[in-house]
Amino acid sequence: MRALILLGTVCLFFSLSSAATKNEKKQEKRGIYGLGDHGFSGGDFQGGAELGYGGGDYGGHHQHHEEVKTVVVEKKVPVPVTVEKHVPYTVEKKVPYEVKVPVPQPYIVEKKVPVPVKEYIKVPVPFPQPYEVIKKIPYEVKVPVPRPYEVKIPVPQPYTVEKKVPYPVKVHVPEPYIVEKRVPIHIEEKIPVPQPYIVEKKVPYEVKVPVDRPYPVHVPKPYPVTVEKHIPYPVEKPVPYEVKIPIDKPYPVEVPKPVPYHVKVPVPQPYEVEKKVPVEIEKPVPVPVHVPVERPVPIVKEVPYAVEKEIPYPVKVPVHVPVKIPEHHHHHHY
Repeated sequence: MRALILLGTVCLFFSLSSAATKNEKKQEKRGIYGLGDHGFSGGDFQGGAELGYGGGDYGGHHQHHEEVKTVVVEKKVPVPVTVEKHVPYTVEKKVPYEVKVPVPQPYIVEKKVPVPVKEYIKVPVPFPQPYEVIKKIPYEVKVPVPRPYEVKIPVPQPYTVEKKVPYPVKVHVPEPYIVEKRVPIHIEEKIPVPQPYIVEKKVPYEVKVPVDRPYPVHVPKPYPVTVEKHIPYPVEKPVPYEVKIPIDKPYPVEVPKPVPYHVKVPVPQPYEVEKKVPVEIEKPVPVPVHVPVERPVPIVKEVPYAVEKEIPYPVKVPVHVPVKIPEHHHHHHY
């Protein structure tokens, strides 16, 4: 809209300037501005009188004063004038309306309780540069061991050999052997019953109950009951409507661009370089060894033999036991 107003003012200015230049050209052609001296000198009539356009001297020497005519020309110069133009535009007006938010009852209130949290802070530990790195390389250590080697086991001489020999053991069992066995026996027990005995028998019979005929019966009568009528009331129902939000399109978006920059890394001078040196490690390789074996192989078989075992048994041996005999002293009373 502003561009149209500016364009109209520029066109008006150029039209006024072109009209003013045309008026100047016309006035120049007509000779309004430069009124020249159109007098011409004639001959001297009667004592050198001068004849001019504006009037001459007729006889004698008389001075003539020319009248100067002034013409005022009004020139219109275009001046920019601000023109106010009413342009209608939409005005957004905010209308407040009630928004119902459901709140649970009872309402939960969250309270923030400070809790101590351990935070580990990295503290830089200085390391000496360059530092020594010890690397453990396993290697084989040869220990001379005689093979085969003798193992001495101390054995007492002579040593006893215990051998378990089964032998029958006689257990005294009486003959004949008594075996107790429980046998159930049916025992009849007689209960004395009186003779003759009474037997009760139920015989139905009619029982007359006096009843008033006819008898009054209470009949409930209808009674007025108030009925509550539900009166319709307005219910607010939220109606979705479109809300226009003015957004500048296109709008600038900042895009982070990574800028490469040089980072200086301190390198200690001189610095150690570890070089891997191959080390010869002896590895045992199994070698087949030929062992001579006698063919056929002699087989030694143990043959059982009888071993006499001494079984101790009681033997009565007379043993002399000394017995002290008490001495009886006789006292004579006189």
